[in-house]
Amino acid sequence: MASVRLAAGRDVGVGLGAVAVAVLLSLQAAAAQGDARPLDVAGYGLVVVAAGALAWRRVAPVAALAVSVVANGGYLLAGYPYGPGLLCVGWAMFEVAWRRPMRWSTPLAAGAAVVSVAAVLPRLAGELDVLALGLVLWGACWLVVPWSLGALLHVRSAAERRAREELMARAALEERVRLSREVHDVAGHGFAVIAMQAGVALVVLDERPEQARASLEGIRAAATAALGDLRRVLDERGPRPEPAPDLAALVARARSAGLAVELHGSADDLPAAVRDVVYRVVRESLTNVIRHAGPTGATVAVTREPGGVLVTVTDHGVGAASSVPAQGRGLAGLRQRVEAAGGTFTAAGLDGGGFEVRARLPVPGATA
Repeated sequence: MASVRLAAGRDVGVGLGAVAVAVLLSLQAAAAQGDARPLDVAGYGLVVVAAGALAWRRVAPVAALAVSVVANGGYLLAGYPYGPGLLCVGWAMFEVAWRRPMRWSTPLAAGAAVVSVAAVLPRLAGELDVLALGLVLWGACWLVVPWSLGALLHVRSAAERRAREELMARAALEERVRLSREVHDVAGHGFAVIAMQAGVALVVLDERPEQARASLEGIRAAATAALGDLRRVLDERGPRPEPAPDLAALVARARSAGLAVELHGSADDLPAAVRDVVYRVVRESLTNVIRHAGPTGATVAVTREPGGVLVTVTDHGVGAASSVPAQGRGLAGLRQRVEAAGGTFTAAGLDGGGFEVRARLPVPGATA
């Protein structure tokens, strides 16, 4: 509200300033053109109207141009001295060209020029020659200058606005892609663990109720963890502090689901950004093992290398080769995430059966 009042006050100030300048210039013009009709109350009133209309140049530029053109035309037809009315028309035309599309400003500018010329021609009756007509047309053609400047500003402003809109749309699309990737990673891992635990519970429900109970508790724990991760991802009130990625806890959850996983190495002392990527690579890879590899085990290795770290997740499942297409979305997201961190990513089936995911990541500050 305060900004609106400030803008309105600025517009009024511009209008008053334009009126003051126009009146002073009209006085000078009257002194220099002794053969013209002397300025009276009506003449000053038309000058004030033509200049004062500029106070509405921002909120109603077309109306401001129309009022300036009509007031200036009446001023000239009445025989008053040539004055600053055409300057007011030019300013109003500039505002129309700046603030309105060219399909509107072009005919309006042409109409303003025609009316301005028509208002001068009766005063030249009887002395209209080629030179006088040329001067009149030249005076009308100079109105092209403010229209051209305004149209140029309009085109540039429109281009900048489109660029901002495209940037915002691109940012929104990237955010949706990021969010969908996060949901896929979190929900995919949680559902895979829950499905495997549920399958174990169904198998041993009658003969080994204690193990079935343990599987149900594992389902509850996996569901609780997945829901917590989803809340963090989808929370619209802003990001919440996430717990540091814990590979050991991730492997423990996979083991509780019945997957035999061996963990070699640790990512605890890696930088937070690198540790997060390592965690996501292992989580998605183990999810794919649970969902696609069949009854098997997996090996997770975090190996330090000169200048970086190598993460490998290997399984020897019977379904690895046929599961590659099904893993496409998750692996594509992993590839993008690893490459965004400056690393390299490969995922392929093994000659003897099974599947291996390898991610090599640079570690800032590590010895090359």
